[in-house]
Order: sequence, then structure tokens, then C-alpha cells
Amino acid sequence: MSKIKFLSFLLFAAVTLFSCAKKDVVPSTTLMDTPTAIAQYDASNYGIYKGVFVGSSGIIVIDISNQGKILATLIIEGKTYAYTTTQTILPNQVTSLTFVNGNDHFNFSVASNGTNPTITNLVISGHVDPAIMVVKETSLAIVKCYEGTFSGGDNGIFNAVIFNNKLKALVKSTTANSNFIAEGTVVNNVTISAGSVSSGSTFSGMLSGNTFTGTWNDTQAVLKGTFTGTRTY
Repeated sequence: MSKIKFLSFLLFAAVTLFSCAKKDVVPSTTLMDTPTAIAQYDASNYGIYKGVFVGSSGIIVIDISNQGKILATLIIEGKTYAYTTTQTILPNQVTSLTFVNGNDHFNFSVASNGTNPTITNLVISGHVDPAIMVVKETSLAIVKCYEGTFSGGDNGIFNAVIFNNKLKALVKSTTANSNFIAEGTVVNNVTISAGSVSSGSTFSGMLSGNTFTGTWNDTQAVLKGTFTGTRTY
């Protein structure tokens, strides 16, 4: 084999090996079925918080020193944004943090035992009247995030989290141009019942694998329609 051919062969082999290695490190898109939250932080401000975003549609994961770091990851329409903070906190204390990504930012607060996590002062470029709702994941109960829509007499976004046999959603009405909170009960991991929206509407439905579907109506049953969602995290 000539020197030129031998060098070409080495270059081809190197490129092939690099391509294979690169493929091997692509993150899996498989949805998790077990919590990432650590047991020692189940009743602490530390831990994992997951939720949903409306403004367009997305999900959020906030890691508060669950594994030694503080980071918020917001995924909107499939694009990932990392939010960081320069603040430091201690375990088992009332927490208030400001997360920043360029000119975008929001405040995260939570009680010392991990209850009542809240997002305020939300500024996300290109999104009118955005909102985020988060809940705390524990080592015993994974939080699953779903993105969906509703239609009929009104239409808009229906993004939800399901955890501990509960469904909690952020609903953005296109007609009213307002955001609402929805809550329901998940029975036997199949039936969604006793659903109510802060707008006064009610809903019920079914959960099947990584999707849910159902119907909704307002208090006078004048406006009604359907909703659907798919798990994205």
C-alpha cells in the first residue's frame, strides 16, 4: 500500500470512529419512569421541581442542589434554554432565587420544606403574558410533564403535570387571552375525574400510556369541547 493510500485509510478510519463515538453520546429521548429526586431532600427546599410553561408551550425542570448544582432548564417548542443564578442557598431554609438567561429572567421561591414552589416576575422574550407552574418531585413520586391543547367553544393550551394521582394544569385561553389553573384527580392511573378550572369550567377524561384525552364544559354547559395532551418529559 502506498504512503498516500495508507494515510487516506487512517483518515477514513478516524472519521468513522469519531462519527460512531459522537452517535453514542446522543442523549436518550426515552421518558423516565422513576424520580430523579433524592430521598434526603423530599422534605427540603433542595430537590427537583418540574412544571409547565404557557406563552407558547413548554416544560421546565429546576434542580435545587439535588446533585450539587442549581440550574433551571426551560424547553419551549423543543428548544432548550439554561437559566442560572449567582445566589447561594442553604438546605431547609426559605428560598428565593433569581434565574437569568440573557435578558430573560424569573424568580423562584419555595418554603423550607419544599412546599408552595412559586414562579414570579417572569420575563421571557417573544412571549406575551407567559406563566410557569411548578411542583416538587419526591423520591417516591415522579412528576410527569404533558403538553396539550383544548378546543371547542374556546381553545388554547392545556399543559399539565401528573403526580401522586393528581393532575394540575396551566390553561391558556385564546378567546379570553388569560391563564387559568386546572386541577383534577387521576384514578388507577386511567381515569381523570373531578376536574375543575379556575375559570369555572369542569373537565374529565382518560389517561392512556403517555397521552390523555377528555371533554370540558363551562358552568352553564354553553361552551364545551375536548382536550388532549402528550407527555414530553
